[in-house]
Amino acid sequence: MNLIRLLKYKSGSFFVMIALLGIVNSLVYGSIMVFINNVIAGVGLPFIVAPQSWVYAGLLVVSFLLNKTFQTYIARLTNSIVFEYESGVIDKLRVSTFESFEKLGAQRVYTAIQDTRLLAQVPSNFVNAVNSIVIILCGLSYMFWLSWKAGAMVLFFMGLLLAFYLLRNNSIEKQLNEVRDLQNDYHRYLRDFLNGFREIKMSLNRNNSIYERYIKRTLLGSKELNDRTSVRYLVNELTGNYSWYVVIGLILFVMPQVLNIPSARITAFVFTILYIMGPLATLISSVPFFTRLKIAVERIDGLEKEIDTYPQYDLEEQPVELSRSFTGLEFKNAAYEYKDAAGNKLFAAGPFNISIKKGEVIFITGGNGSGKSTFINLLTGIYMPTQGSLLYNGQALVMNSYPHYSDRLSAIFTGVYLFNENYDGFDLDENNPVLQKYLTMMELEDVVRFDHQKKSIDNKLSMGQRKRLALIYALMEKRDVMVLDEWAAEQDPHFRAYFYEQIIPVLKQMNKTVIAVTHDDKYYGQADRILHFDFGKVARDVKLQHAKQPELVK
Repeated sequence: MNLIRLLKYKSGSFFVMIALLGIVNSLVYGSIMVFINNVIAGVGLPFIVAPQSWVYAGLLVVSFLLNKTFQTYIARLTNSIVFEYESGVIDKLRVSTFESFEKLGAQRVYTAIQDTRLLAQVPSNFVNAVNSIVIILCGLSYMFWLSWKAGAMVLFFMGLLLAFYLLRNNSIEKQLNEVRDLQNDYHRYLRDFLNGFREIKMSLNRNNSIYERYIKRTLLGSKELNDRTSVRYLVNELTGNYSWYVVIGLILFVMPQVLNIPSARITAFVFTILYIMGPLATLISSVPFFTRLKIAVERIDGLEKEIDTYPQYDLEEQPVELSRSFTGLEFKNAAYEYKDAAGNKLFAAGPFNISIKKGEVIFITGGNGSGKSTFINLLTGIYMPTQGSLLYNGQALVMNSYPHYSDRLSAIFTGVYLFNENYDGFDLDENNPVLQKYLTMMELEDVVRFDHQKKSIDNKLSMGQRKRLALIYALMEKRDVMVLDEWAAEQDPHFRAYFYEQIIPVLKQMNKTVIAVTHDDKYYGQADRILHFDFGKVARDVKLQHAKQPELVK
């Protein structure tokens, strides 16, 4: 979708406003040009009775008000487009499946949203371009009125100049597309550099490699392409500017001899050329902006279309009402297949035939690549089975059920992420007795800092402490099912033992269903059941017995 179609799509009156601007500006700029030329030549205009200075001032006021009105209209229109695009993309992403987000990649979303910032520069550039075109057309019309032969010569020259521009601009556009691809790569490398900064400090080879072979090489490639495009644009601009001096030379030295044009008209021609040189330079200098804008709009449009091809949830529709009260989960022949971009099968997990009852504590065990993470993604509704089904309280889930199903579970994933804002609206007042009880349970009562203005808790904690805080938030969600993916991995020995021997039994006494991925075989006895995974399947399903349960932590 190009810019004109995009603006037209967002506003039905766009072409009306363009036509109005063009017509009125043609009259205003044409009148200014004829008026100035006649004043210089000492020729009056018989239909004007007011003082010439008043007429000139009036024309300028009309031009100013018209341009202000149109620029305001375009500014509001483009700001609306930026708002609708950014909010629209994020809205579509939030109702997309997790698999869709993985296919898109975060860097593409970041880059496309950055592209919308170019739209903010549209009002001034667009109006200046329209005004420049109007002034150039008025100048050409005036030259044709003075001498159609001379006007035809100038028009022919402008046609050659335009063809030169279009030819060179096609190759420039290809290079700019390459620059955008390099920027996508750069954002990916930069995210690795920033998010893995601690790991980078631990290896000189990794430190040098990510900078020299990836970040620096990408930036250098982008710089070299930008250098080439900048030089090409500069050559275009200089060629355009100096070509008009060639035209002035033709008018001064060739036209009087070839076309026998009077000196008064030669003066008018030179004045007109000088008058339109400024707008033409403006038009030429705006070409890089509109080329980049064209690429940005195409990529924005491409991202939107790609998102639209992915499955999306309808959050307003819930085909089957899912009770908040949990009774059980069941996997019926459920499996998930990973495929590459060509659709070739890479890895499959399942089929799973597993029942989970209310109040069970289940430990998930197995080596790397055994299928544990895929099972957790299926369990939490992050992935939907590619075959078979998942039943919640005996009800089979369909696509639009999954957001509501996931909303019935609390999950803490391996790479736990704590948000900077209190998006869940928890009561995080330090005087909240429930919160204080949980902080005491997690041994964080003397560690956390409260942000009273944001009504949140500062999450600048160690990884183990962040996981404890995440478990507090999970408890405050008051959901019956808790999924913990290697939650104890970053805890110190004391708290790891405390978690398995005290907190897990407490959660069981609270009638929570706990599914925890763990490698801590020392504490397997705290589970009711152990599911051991191997090669994408459940290799063993072991049920255990318990002699006692500890009291609730006070």
